[in-house]
Amino acid sequence: MPNKPKIQPRQIVLMILLVLIALLVARQYMGMISLPTMGRIAAQTQLLGSKRTDLMVLQKQQADWLKELEQLNTQSNTFWVSSSQRALIEQEVTKEFGKILRAAQVVPQKVESQRNKLPQYNHVSEVEIVVELRGVSMQEISRLFQEVEKSRRLLVWSFAKIEPDNPREPKAVNATIRLKAYTLTQEATDFLLARQGSASTAPKGDAL
Repeated sequence: MPNKPKIQPRQIVLMILLVLIALLVARQYMGMISLPTMGRIAAQTQLLGSKRTDLMVLQKQQADWLKELEQLNTQSNTFWVSSSQRALIEQEVTKEFGKILRAAQVVPQKVESQRNKLPQYNHVSEVEIVVELRGVSMQEISRLFQEVEKSRRLLVWSFAKIEPDNPREPKAVNATIRLKAYTLTQEATDFLLARQGSASTAPKGDAL
């Protein structure tokens, strides 16, 4: 019979060291390994169910919040708002009204604006526009009325006086017109812009 190879003492020592190292590693990491027992599976299932319920509640709150924001935006569409914090709303209203005059092809004698506070409202003020027209036709007046009605921002007629330029031999008319533009305060404008920014960046969330 052939002689079996003898295991060298060095190999025996090496094998013993490897076994000891393996036992130490297993002992150190055994606590980090969670076996999928029925108890752990049930606990994880309950945790996922709870998180799913929380997510559904958050999604409903977000949907209600977006609906409220949409309603606020709809209600604020008729108001004039500042383009920036440094802008004076009366100047912006005058500038926009200038576009209405150009669209109506009407050249005014004078356009002035004045901002007035409304004590009964905390977040709304008014800008009154005074327009003086001299030597214009009734067609021009009609076009101006039409352009004001077409404006996407609300302009309310508060006063209009139209009279012939010459009572004896009228060739055109003179008119004094006052309109009011209702504006949101800077605080209300910042609030809407901030909520719009939050809505655009809000996480949608995935259903579990």
